[in-house]
This record gives sequence, structure tokens and C-alpha cells, in this order.
Amino acid sequence: MIRYYVRVSTVEQKLDRQLLAYKDADIIYSDNISGKNKERPQLKAMLEDLKENDTVVVKSLDRLSRSTIDLLEITQEIENKGATLKVIDKDIDTSTAIGKFFLTIIGAVAELERENILQRVKEGVTIAKEQGKYTGRKKGSIELKGEPLERFKMFYNKGFNKSELSREFGVPRATIYRWEKVLKERGEI
Repeated sequence: MIRYYVRVSTVEQKLDRQLLAYKDADIIYSDNISGKNKERPQLKAMLEDLKENDTVVVKSLDRLSRSTIDLLEITQEIENKGATLKVIDKDIDTSTAIGKFFLTIIGAVAELERENILQRVKEGVTIAKEQGKYTGRKKGSIELKGEPLERFKMFYNKGFNKSELSREFGVPRATIYRWEKVLKERGEI
């Protein structure tokens, strides 16, 4: 069986690009949560469902994980089940020794790139603060409207807790508390 795993980090992001990249999946698992978090419901479900001779497909390695350690652990779990991993954009197939090697190298490079980006952002924020150009995120800048608003109300009314809502919508729990307060004030929940 071919199991296709897709992931986006936030509610605003779309899965379309990933879904169009691969059409031969028997089943698709989809998460809407950061790749730095290994605790993703659909990733867990996919790993639990894996059987011998299955193939896990991802469009790119960063969809599976942003951490080299997590990537290698996930890959090991796939292999322990007798399954293989294929990465579309790098043409990696862990059923081969060279595929396993490239997976490790590319995963390490991806993590290095992520760390470099975080460092540059921190440096930029520090410089902007020193110049008085940065005051932080504006209060209420993560807005909830349209279809995500309706989904939030549905999940909230079904009893999802704050942590579950935070993971589902890719926002901090503080934002969930703010949304709850605003929607209660409006009488929408």
C-alpha cells in the first residue's frame, strides 16, 4: 500500500501543491501543524497503520520533519515496520543504501538551513529593536475569519481542549484563549 503524507504548518496554508505532486496514493494522511513537532496526529496514525512492504511517500523531507533526529527516528520506524520511504523532490528511496545515505545528508542540511534562518531572524530583530523599528507582533494580528472561523466554532463546540485547538489551527494556546474570549463576547460560542 502507498501511504502519502502531506503537511502544512498553519491554517492559512494549502495542501494543493503537495496533493498535485503525487496521484498514486492508496491513502493520504494530512496534518496541519509545524514540522518541528513530532507529535502529529496523522503522522502517528500513518506510522501505526504501516504494514510490511508499504511505501510512505512525501513531497519533500521538510514535510516529514524539520529535525534531523526526528527524521531519522521516523525513517527508522518506517523501516522497522518493513516499509520504505520515498521523497519525491529529491528522488530518494530508502529501499536502497544510497537512498538511506542521501536521506541522512539532506536531512542534516535542511536542519542546518532552518537553524541559520532562525539565527538571521534573531539578528534582524535585535538590529530592528536597537533602531527602534521593531516593537513586536501587533496584538490580535492572528485573525480568525471565514472557513477557519466556522471550523474553530465546530471543533470548540465538539469539546476540543485548548491544546488540541492550538495544534489543529497552528497557533499558540494564548491565541486560542483570545479567540474564545472574543467569540464569547460576540455570543458566537
